Amino acid sequence: MILNFRCSMFASCRMALFGMFIMTLLTGCAPVLRDAGGVRILGNIKEDDKERHIKITTRDQQCILKIARTDPDAEVRAEAVRLVSAPADLVAIANTDPDRKVRVVAASRLRGKDTLLRLIATNTEPLARLAALELIRDQPTLFNIAMANSDPMIRKAALERITKNDLLFSIAMTNSDSFVRISAASRVTDQKRLITIARTNSDPLVRRSAMRDITSQTVLTEIVTKDPDRDIRKTAVALITRADVLELLAVGNTDPVIRYLAVRKVNNPGILQRIAVTDPDALVRKTVVEQILDEALLTSIAEFDPDATVRAMAIKRLKGPALVMVLESDPSPVVRLAAIQNVTNAEVLKEAVLTDDDPGVRQAAATRINNRLLIAAVAQQDTNVIVRLAAIARLTDQAVLETIVRNDVRQEARAAAAAKMVNQTTLKDIALFDSHRSVRQAAVERITNQAILEELARSANPNVRLLAVAKLTNQQILNDIARNDPFPAVRKAALDLVDTPATIKLIAREDSDPSVRKAAIQKLMDTETLEAIAASDPDRDVSGEARARLQAFKTKSTLTKP
Repeated sequence: MILNFRCSMFASCRMALFGMFIMTLLTGCAPVLRDAGGVRILGNIKEDDKERHIKITTRDQQCILKIARTDPDAEVRAEAVRLVSAPADLVAIANTDPDRKVRVVAASRLRGKDTLLRLIATNTEPLARLAALELIRDQPTLFNIAMANSDPMIRKAALERITKNDLLFSIAMTNSDSFVRISAASRVTDQKRLITIARTNSDPLVRRSAMRDITSQTVLTEIVTKDPDRDIRKTAVALITRADVLELLAVGNTDPVIRYLAVRKVNNPGILQRIAVTDPDALVRKTVVEQILDEALLTSIAEFDPDATVRAMAIKRLKGPALVMVLESDPSPVVRLAAIQNVTNAEVLKEAVLTDDDPGVRQAAATRINNRLLIAAVAQQDTNVIVRLAAIARLTDQAVLETIVRNDVRQEARAAAAAKMVNQTTLKDIALFDSHRSVRQAAVERITNQAILEELARSANPNVRLLAVAKLTNQQILNDIARNDPFPAVRKAALDLVDTPATIKLIAREDSDPSVRKAAIQKLMDTETLEAIAASDPDRDVSGEARARLQAFKTKSTLTKP
């Protein structure tokens, strides 16, 4: 018996130790952050433990209430509120606590309907009001809240918990807030009530919301043919699925917008062909043409439709001789441009690029011709620079490119030609002597010969020097330019490429331009020189830059110390 008693004691101790071990694991060996005044908090500050473990250790209701109302820690107050039972105390906390989470916890613990309704009506924290609303169950009370609460968000939350169609219908028809009415209409499931809303509600948005759940095609057809509001009729068309109704709307409705929407849903080829040649509205005809496959009809439309956009749409769906006819005779550049996109005949393209009156048509033709001599002729002779640019983009003949870059009056054309040239000597001449910076820049960007770039970097024109310096690789020349070029922008551009510490130091100390000295300081690694500049440079920005760089070095040194 004694043995059994000892075994029992041993087992009990073992279980107690096991329980303590589990508790230790659950708290992660977290230290006690607070253990006083009926509050115990566990957590690990060093590991930035976001999940503190809070426990109210007192069972004294007065002490708990004091914690719930006055503790400086909102999470502690919330934990204490979960132990408060007196409704008056919970109401006071829900109404006055500075933290919304505490107020929500207090509101969620209330139970009396009258108390909850007062809180829903008067509390200044929306989340607390919503928490109280969650505890209301009966439908008439929810209806009253949805109709009368001062906050549309609370009204909507209340109606979302209503399931009775008669109540939802009443809200949809009479609520003062449009947003609430729309939401109520979308929750009605009774077809008769939905139809009544769709037919009679004064708010078009509410009517549209109800229409989306109407299953009767007959009712939707009635709405689309009789309702005075175009947006309502448009919604009805979108919801109609009966092919015969859609065909009737597409053919005979007096509103071109409704015909347009209906015709997009029609699949009957005969109906579509009829609409394509008889509808008075160009957009409707154009929409139908997008669906037609009959080439004879498309050809007829391309030739005879009075609207250029309709003819252009027909053209886009055609190939062959009809396109040639259009290019030769259609007065609209829009239509001829559509035709040129589908033409493959070289002679037709040649005729268009040489003779069409519209630059857009000639430009499109220039992108499709393959005759090198014709491309060269267009690039040099077309009167419109946009057309010439399209041809230049397809040129490979270096002699023609050089002719253009030396002779074209427009800098855009000269720059485009220069950007395709390879002759380094010619490019040097362009860089030196062209009158426009964009052309000179295009030429310099094509130069790869370092000797020519060095020559340009010594030219009399500072703009040319600036362009050339950016492509230099010779450190000796870059050092010389960075120190001696008379133009600060050129010196600065060269300095950006210099990696010689002595040169950088010299420029930082002695350059005549503050902006160049400042740029050099940004590359300096010598703290002694930086200290001297910070102390003696006459320019405030330069000395300030030196001090800022010194501070950056000090900060970096501090951060990298073990």
